Amino acid sequence: MLRRFVVAAAALAAIFSGALPVAAQDYPTRPITLVVPFPAGGGNDALARVVAEKMSRTLGQQVVVENRGGAGGTIGTRAVAKDTPDGYTILLTYTGTLCINPTLYSNAGYDLRKDFAPIGLIGSQPSVLTVHPSLPARTPYELVAYAKANPGKVNYAFVPGTIGQMTAEMFARSAGIELTRIPYKGNGQAIGDLIGGHVSIWCSPSRRSSAASRSASCLRSR
Repeated sequence: MLRRFVVAAAALAAIFSGALPVAAQDYPTRPITLVVPFPAGGGNDALARVVAEKMSRTLGQQVVVENRGGAGGTIGTRAVAKDTPDGYTILLTYTGTLCINPTLYSNAGYDLRKDFAPIGLIGSQPSVLTVHPSLPARTPYELVAYAKANPGKVNYAFVPGTIGQMTAEMFARSAGIELTRIPYKGNGQAIGDLIGGHVSIWCSPSRRSSAASRSASCLRSR
Protein backbone atom coordinates (compact mmCIF):
# COMPACT_ATOMS: atom_id res chain seq x y z
CA MET A 1 0.00 0.00 0.00
CA LEU A 2 2.78 2.47 0.89
CA ARG A 3 4.57 1.76 -2.37
CA ARG A 4 1.38 2.50 -4.27
CA PHE A 5 1.24 5.94 -2.62
CA VAL A 6 4.78 6.70 -3.77
CA VAL A 7 4.19 5.39 -7.29
CA ALA A 8 1.09 7.57 -7.52
CA ALA A 9 3.06 10.67 -6.55
CA ALA A 10 5.83 9.96 -9.04
CA ALA A 11 3.34 9.09 -11.77
CA LEU A 12 1.45 12.36 -11.34
CA ALA A 13 4.65 14.32 -11.72
CA ALA A 14 5.49 12.40 -14.89
CA ILE A 15 2.03 12.76 -16.40
CA PHE A 16 1.71 16.50 -15.96
CA SER A 17 5.30 17.69 -16.36
CA GLY A 18 4.95 17.76 -20.13
CA ALA A 19 2.02 20.16 -19.88
CA LEU A 20 3.91 22.96 -18.11
CA PRO A 21 4.14 26.23 -20.05
CA VAL A 22 7.59 27.47 -21.01
CA ALA A 23 8.77 30.06 -18.47
CA ALA A 24 9.65 33.55 -19.64
CA GLN A 25 13.37 34.19 -20.09
CA ASP A 26 13.41 36.90 -17.40
CA TYR A 27 11.90 34.64 -14.72
CA PRO A 28 12.43 35.02 -11.82
CA THR A 29 12.68 38.75 -11.22
CA ARG A 30 11.90 38.65 -7.49
CA PRO A 31 12.13 36.22 -4.54
CA ILE A 32 10.19 32.96 -4.67
CA THR A 33 8.26 31.54 -1.70
CA LEU A 34 8.58 27.79 -1.12
CA VAL A 35 5.68 26.75 1.11
CA VAL A 36 6.13 23.76 3.41
CA PRO A 37 2.68 22.70 4.67
CA PHE A 38 4.10 21.55 8.02
CA PRO A 39 5.69 23.23 11.06
CA ALA A 40 9.46 23.65 11.17
CA GLY A 41 11.61 20.78 12.41
CA GLY A 42 10.29 17.87 10.37
CA GLY A 43 11.74 15.95 7.45
CA ASN A 44 9.94 17.93 4.76
CA ASP A 45 11.10 21.19 6.33
CA ALA A 46 14.73 20.03 6.38
CA LEU A 47 14.50 18.93 2.76
CA ALA A 48 12.91 22.23 1.74
CA ARG A 49 15.76 24.27 3.21
CA VAL A 50 18.37 22.27 1.30
CA VAL A 51 16.37 22.64 -1.91
CA ALA A 52 15.78 26.38 -1.35
CA GLU A 53 19.48 27.04 -0.89
CA LYS A 54 20.41 25.25 -4.12
CA MET A 55 17.55 26.85 -6.06
CA SER A 56 18.60 30.31 -4.87
CA ARG A 57 22.12 29.81 -6.22
CA THR A 58 20.88 28.40 -9.52
CA LEU A 59 18.13 30.96 -10.19
CA GLY A 60 19.96 34.02 -8.87
CA GLN A 61 16.95 34.92 -6.71
CA GLN A 62 16.25 34.17 -3.07
CA VAL A 63 13.95 31.22 -2.40
CA VAL A 64 12.28 31.75 0.99
CA VAL A 65 10.91 28.78 2.96
CA GLU A 66 7.56 29.49 4.60
CA ASN A 67 5.99 26.98 7.01
CA ARG A 68 2.18 26.81 7.00
CA GLY A 69 1.34 23.80 9.14
CA GLY A 70 -2.01 22.31 10.07
CA ALA A 71 -4.44 19.50 9.21
CA GLY A 72 -1.75 17.14 8.00
CA GLY A 73 -0.54 19.57 5.35
CA THR A 74 -4.00 20.45 4.05
CA ILE A 75 -4.02 24.10 5.20
CA GLY A 76 -0.76 25.04 3.51
CA THR A 77 -1.60 23.12 0.36
CA ARG A 78 -5.01 24.80 0.13
CA ALA A 79 -3.41 28.24 0.56
CA VAL A 80 -1.03 27.66 -2.35
CA ALA A 81 -3.89 26.37 -4.51
CA LYS A 82 -5.71 29.68 -4.02
CA ASP A 83 -2.60 31.83 -4.54
CA THR A 84 -1.83 33.76 -7.71
CA PRO A 85 -0.51 31.26 -10.31
CA ASP A 86 2.52 33.31 -11.33
CA GLY A 87 5.31 30.91 -10.40
CA TYR A 88 6.43 32.88 -7.36
CA THR A 89 4.68 30.66 -4.81
CA ILE A 90 5.56 26.98 -5.01
CA LEU A 91 4.70 24.07 -2.73
CA LEU A 92 6.82 21.27 -1.32
CA THR A 93 4.40 18.39 -1.22
CA TYR A 94 4.70 14.68 -0.57
CA THR A 95 2.72 11.45 -0.52
CA GLY A 96 0.40 12.56 2.28
CA THR A 97 -0.75 15.81 0.68
CA LEU A 98 -0.68 14.32 -2.84
CA CYS A 99 -2.56 11.08 -2.23
CA ILE A 100 -3.75 10.58 1.35
CA ASN A 101 -5.47 13.85 2.27
CA PRO A 102 -7.60 14.12 -0.90
CA THR A 103 -9.07 10.69 -0.07
CA LEU A 104 -9.08 11.07 3.72
CA TYR A 105 -11.09 14.33 3.74
CA SER A 106 -14.37 14.73 1.87
CA ASN A 107 -13.30 18.24 0.85
CA ALA A 108 -9.59 18.90 1.20
CA GLY A 109 -10.05 22.32 -0.42
CA TYR A 110 -7.90 21.63 -3.47
CA ASP A 111 -7.88 19.49 -6.58
CA LEU A 112 -4.42 18.17 -7.33
CA ARG A 113 -5.08 17.82 -11.05
CA LYS A 114 -6.71 21.22 -11.54
CA ASP A 115 -4.97 23.46 -9.01
CA PHE A 116 -1.31 22.46 -9.41
CA ALA A 117 1.33 21.91 -12.05
CA PRO A 118 4.21 19.59 -11.00
CA ILE A 119 7.79 20.81 -11.27
CA GLY A 120 9.60 17.62 -10.31
CA LEU A 121 10.23 14.78 -7.87
CA ILE A 122 13.15 15.85 -5.70
CA GLY A 123 13.68 13.26 -2.99
CA SER A 124 12.54 10.21 -1.07
CA GLN A 125 12.85 8.78 2.44
CA PRO A 126 11.99 5.42 4.03
CA SER A 127 9.82 5.32 7.14
CA VAL A 128 11.27 3.68 10.25
CA LEU A 129 9.41 2.38 13.31
CA THR A 130 11.00 4.11 16.30
CA VAL A 131 10.39 3.38 20.00
CA HIS A 132 11.46 5.10 23.21
CA PRO A 133 14.15 3.18 25.18
CA SER A 134 11.83 2.87 28.18
CA LEU A 135 9.58 0.53 26.20
CA PRO A 136 10.68 -3.07 26.89
CA ALA A 137 10.86 -3.99 23.21
CA ARG A 138 13.89 -4.17 20.91
CA THR A 139 12.32 -5.98 17.97
CA PRO A 140 8.91 -5.79 16.23
CA TYR A 141 8.05 -9.19 17.72
CA GLU A 142 8.76 -7.97 21.25
CA LEU A 143 6.73 -4.82 20.58
CA VAL A 144 3.73 -6.83 19.40
CA ALA A 145 3.98 -9.17 22.40
CA TYR A 146 4.17 -6.25 24.83
CA ALA A 147 1.25 -4.42 23.18
CA LYS A 148 -0.91 -7.55 23.32
CA ALA A 149 -0.09 -8.00 27.00
CA ASN A 150 -0.84 -4.33 27.68
CA PRO A 151 -3.77 -3.38 25.40
CA GLY A 152 -4.22 0.37 24.99
CA LYS A 153 -1.15 1.25 27.07
CA VAL A 154 1.22 1.74 24.13
CA ASN A 155 0.73 5.11 22.43
CA TYR A 156 2.09 6.45 19.18
CA ALA A 157 2.69 9.96 17.86
CA PHE A 158 1.44 10.91 14.42
CA VAL A 159 0.51 13.83 12.20
CA PRO A 160 -3.00 13.23 10.77
CA GLY A 161 -3.12 12.29 7.12
CA THR A 162 0.55 11.37 6.83
CA ILE A 163 2.52 8.26 5.94
CA GLY A 164 3.48 7.97 9.62
CA GLN A 165 -0.16 7.58 10.61
CA MET A 166 -0.92 5.13 7.80
CA THR A 167 2.17 3.06 8.65
CA ALA A 168 1.32 2.83 12.35
CA GLU A 169 -2.32 1.96 11.66
CA MET A 170 -1.38 -0.73 9.13
CA PHE A 171 1.19 -2.19 11.54
CA ALA A 172 -1.32 -2.27 14.42
CA ARG A 173 -4.04 -3.80 12.26
CA SER A 174 -1.81 -6.49 10.76
CA ALA A 175 -0.38 -7.36 14.20
CA GLY A 176 -3.79 -7.36 15.90
CA ILE A 177 -2.81 -4.84 18.58
CA GLU A 178 -4.47 -1.72 19.97
CA LEU A 179 -2.45 1.51 20.12
CA THR A 180 -3.45 4.83 21.69
CA ARG A 181 -3.30 7.67 19.15
CA ILE A 182 -1.59 10.98 20.01
CA PRO A 183 -1.98 13.55 17.18
CA TYR A 184 0.55 16.34 16.49
CA LYS A 185 0.68 19.31 14.15
CA GLY A 186 4.17 18.42 12.93
CA ASN A 187 6.92 15.82 13.20
CA GLY A 188 9.22 18.23 15.02
CA GLN A 189 6.92 18.26 18.04
CA ALA A 190 6.50 14.50 17.87
CA ILE A 191 10.27 13.97 17.90
CA GLY A 192 10.62 16.08 21.04
CA ASP A 193 7.94 14.14 22.90
CA LEU A 194 9.38 10.80 21.78
CA ILE A 195 12.82 11.79 23.10
CA GLY A 196 11.21 13.00 26.32
CA GLY A 197 9.33 9.73 26.76
CA HIS A 198 5.87 11.28 26.52
CA VAL A 199 4.99 8.94 23.64
CA SER A 200 6.19 5.38 23.05
CA ILE A 201 6.24 5.00 19.27
CA TRP A 202 6.74 7.16 16.21
CA CYS A 203 6.95 6.09 12.58
CA SER A 204 9.68 8.43 11.47
CA PRO A 205 11.17 9.38 8.10
CA SER A 206 14.80 8.34 7.92
CA ARG A 207 17.33 10.89 6.65
CA ARG A 208 18.96 8.21 4.51
CA SER A 209 17.45 7.84 1.04
CA SER A 210 16.66 4.35 -0.25
CA ALA A 211 13.66 2.42 -1.51
CA ALA A 212 11.17 4.89 -0.15
CA SER A 213 7.82 4.82 1.56
CA ARG A 214 7.43 8.57 1.21
CA SER A 215 8.40 11.01 -1.51
CA ALA A 216 8.53 14.76 -1.98
CA SER A 217 7.98 16.91 -5.01
CA CYS A 218 7.55 20.57 -5.89
CA LEU A 219 4.33 21.96 -7.31
CA ARG A 220 3.25 25.40 -8.38
CA SER A 221 -0.33 26.65 -8.47
CA ARG A 222 -1.96 26.76 -11.92
